[in-house]
This record gives sequence, C-alpha cells and structure tokens, in this order.
Amino acid sequence: MKCFDAMKKIEFTQEKGSKEIIGMWSPENEYVGFSESVMAIGPVEFWLLQIENMMTQSLYDATRVAFKQYPADMTLRDEWLFNYPA
Repeated sequence: MKCFDAMKKIEFTQEKGSKEIIGMWSPENEYVGFSESVMAIGPVEFWLLQIENMMTQSLYDATRVAFKQYPADMTLRDEWLFNYPA
C-alpha cells in the first residue's frame, strides 16, 4: 500500500555517508518525518519495503496526534490544519 502516488526524495541524517533514513518528501514538497528511522543496509528491496511500512506507520502516528490536537472551539482550525501532513 502506497501512501503517496510518488515520493520525491527521502531524507537521510546529516552525517556524511549516512545510511539512516529519517523522513520523506512528497512531490508537493511536504515533509513527513518517520516515527522511527530506517537503515539503508542490505538488499535494496528489503529496506525499500521498510520505507513503505514506515510511510504508513508515520502517517498513522501523525494522524493520531493531529486528531488529539484538534481545537475544540474550531477558532484555530486553519492553523491546526497546516501543522500536520495532509
């Protein structure tokens, strides 16, 4: 199951030669940080599957947090809307 139709790029930690993937960018330049990092080690098909699983988990986790933070009085709804991944 893919969460985005396409992924523009993945984000590695800033260390030179890093193999630790910490997030992803959508084609619309929306960044989503991963709930847990994924290591790009071993056969590519294995860690790509881990990225796909982490896409789903991270968006689930972000949605859960967003739901809990939803403003009860709806006055800050616009601000709330842009604080979480779409």
